[in-house]
Amino acid sequence: MSDSTHSMSVRDIMSVNVVTMPPDASVLEVAKLMDTMDLGSIVIVDKERPVGIITEADIVRRVIAGGKNVNATHARDVMSSPLFYVSPTTALTDAMRIMARSNIRRVVVLKNDVLAGIITSRDILKWSPELIDLLVESLRLKNSESESNDLEDEDDEMFEHGGECNLCGEYSTSLILEDGRYVCESCRE
Repeated sequence: MSDSTHSMSVRDIMSVNVVTMPPDASVLEVAKLMDTMDLGSIVIVDKERPVGIITEADIVRRVIAGGKNVNATHARDVMSSPLFYVSPTTALTDAMRIMARSNIRRVVVLKNDVLAGIITSRDILKWSPELIDLLVESLRLKNSESESNDLEDEDDEMFEHGGECNLCGEYSTSLILEDGRYVCESCRE
């Protein structure tokens, strides 16, 4: 693999035309837009701030399998939240590591707390399939060597969450998981 591939950042391959919908949109509206646009996910945005994401799997697992009404169920009820996010300057390998460790296939890109794009595993595969092999091997080696808590703590610091605080409801791009709830900086103090 070339050195240029190692130095790539998220901005080099992210999609900037992100399709969004509001939290009060029905699941049927979300699904129809996903079908029309041939997308696997829609970012849910409230007041121009990304608060969640709905994927095809979310619709199948949280709506269809649960027997919920697609007209009466809203995006906010089934979206995955808070969001994992990266910045445009994040190294591509770091974004891939976040995706692999979190078992997700897409990560939103925020610039100054504003939605700037999205990066998906499909984008990475289109650009450089050998990066996937490198990441899988790297994670396999790291997992077999990683017995110390120091490494686990370091990896946890890589994850950044954005969305609404579970305590005050305010939007934050610095949510931390405390006692099973995502909490903003103000509520942690």
